[in-house]
Amino acid sequence: MTTKIAKGTLVRLNKDTCFTTEQGGGLRYPLTNYANDEAGIVDSARPTSNEEQRDWYNTAAAKGMNSAGESKLSPQSYRVTLHRDRVYTVLRARAAVRLGWGNKTGGYTKILCTETGEETYVKRNLIEVAV
Repeated sequence: MTTKIAKGTLVRLNKDTCFTTEQGGGLRYPLTNYANDEAGIVDSARPTSNEEQRDWYNTAAAKGMNSAGESKLSPQSYRVTLHRDRVYTVLRARAAVRLGWGNKTGGYTKILCTETGEETYVKRNLIEVAV
């Protein structure tokens, strides 16, 4: 048994760092909100691809101006929901990712959901090796 998170390792959400004591975790207050805490989910994100950004500009949401009178910009990332009862495969143990308009930030792990096949980035302290 290994406790090191490496490529190919199976991981799950760490209950102690993701959920409140009422939900079997170790937090006094929820990570994001009580609805996610009770549902046993954590939000993660993945960057959008060039194709997704290009497709977004062809939708009705991209037309016109925003409230400041400027043209609308495409989303830079999409939200991915992680569940406490699922197992994920590590694709990259240590990753830096750009999830918005700023610089890349580190401390992430790239994982693959074994049920949906979706790739996402999650903070390393929120996951643990599945036993």
